[in-house]
Amino acid sequence: MLGISYVKTLPTEYVLLYKKGRIKKQGAGLSFFHYAPSSSLVIVPADSRDAPFIFKETTVDFQEIDIQGQITFRVLEPVRLASLLDFAVDANGRYTGDGLEKLTVRLTNLVQVTLREYLQSMNLRQALTSAGRLVEQVRERLKEAEPLTAMGIEIIDFSILKIGPTPEIARALEASARENLLKEADEATYERRNFAVEQERRIQENELETQIAVEEKNRQIREEQMNAEIAVQQKKGEIQDLKLNKQIELEERRKNLVEYQSANTIAQARARAEALRLELQALGTLNPDLLEVLAANQMDSRRVISRALKDLAKNAEKIGNLNISPDLLNALLAANDGDE
Repeated sequence: MLGISYVKTLPTEYVLLYKKGRIKKQGAGLSFFHYAPSSSLVIVPADSRDAPFIFKETTVDFQEIDIQGQITFRVLEPVRLASLLDFAVDANGRYTGDGLEKLTVRLTNLVQVTLREYLQSMNLRQALTSAGRLVEQVRERLKEAEPLTAMGIEIIDFSILKIGPTPEIARALEASARENLLKEADEATYERRNFAVEQERRIQENELETQIAVEEKNRQIREEQMNAEIAVQQKKGEIQDLKLNKQIELEERRKNLVEYQSANTIAQARARAEALRLELQALGTLNPDLLEVLAANQMDSRRVISRALKDLAKNAEKIGNLNISPDLLNALLAANDGDE
C-alpha cells in the first residue's frame, strides 16, 4: 500500500515511533509497519560507541602540544537523549538528523575543556609524561559531569593515545634528550674509568697493606728470633754465673779446707812441739848417764861403736895410740853404705 513502510531495527538500536508528537512505539530491536506520511522514526544507538578526538592545547610555559585519544560511551536513557538531539531517520533507516555528530562534538568538547583545566598547571615536560595521570583525573570528572547525566550518557572508558609536541619542539627535545644521553654516556664512561682507577688504587693499597703486613710479620719474626737469642744468651749467662758461683763456692770450700788443714797442721805441730817440749822437759830431769843407757838400748851395735868413736874423737888429745882393725872399719863402712 502506498505510504506504508516496514522498519526493522537491531538489538543495539532503540527505536521510537512518533505520531502527532507522541510516542506510539518504542524499544530496542523492534520491527513493525508504519504509515510514513503521518509518523516519524527516531533511532538512538544503544550500543557502546567510540568517539576519537585530536586537538591542540597549550601548556603553562606556552608550548603547543597535540593530544590524541578516544572516549567510549553508551546511551542509558534513549528517550531523554532523543528529546535533546535529532536522531531522525528516513523510511529506509538512514539518519536525516545530526544527533550523532553533535553528540560526538559535545563529548570531545567536554573532554577538551576538562583536559585544559589540568594542562594549564603543567609545563611541557610534565604534560608529555602525564598521560596516565590525566586519564585517571579526566575519567573521574566525566563520571560526575552534569551534561552527560542530563543527556543520559554513561562513559565506559577514556584513553589518551598520544601527547606530542610540535615538530620543532620535538626536534629540540630530541636534541636535548640526545645531549643528555650523550652526557650520561660520558658520565658513565667517566664513572667507569673512575671506578677502574679506584679499583686499581684499592688493589695497590691492598698490595701495600699486604707488603706492610708481611714486613710486620717478618719484623715480629726477627724480634722473636732476637728475643729467643737474648733468652739463650741470658740462659748461657745464667749457666756461666752458676758455674762461676759453683767454682767460687768450691774455691771458698778449698780455701776453708786449706785454712782448716793449715790450722790442723799448725795445731799438730804445736801439739808435737808441746809433746816434745814436755818429753824434753821430762828428760831434762833425768841423769845424763841414765839417758845414755836408755839411748844405747835403742841403738844397734854399729851405732854404739860409732858413738864410742865419736866420744873418742872428742877426747883425742888425751889418747896416745888407738888401733882399729881393718875388719872393724870395713864392717862399719859396709853398714854405713847399707843404711844409706
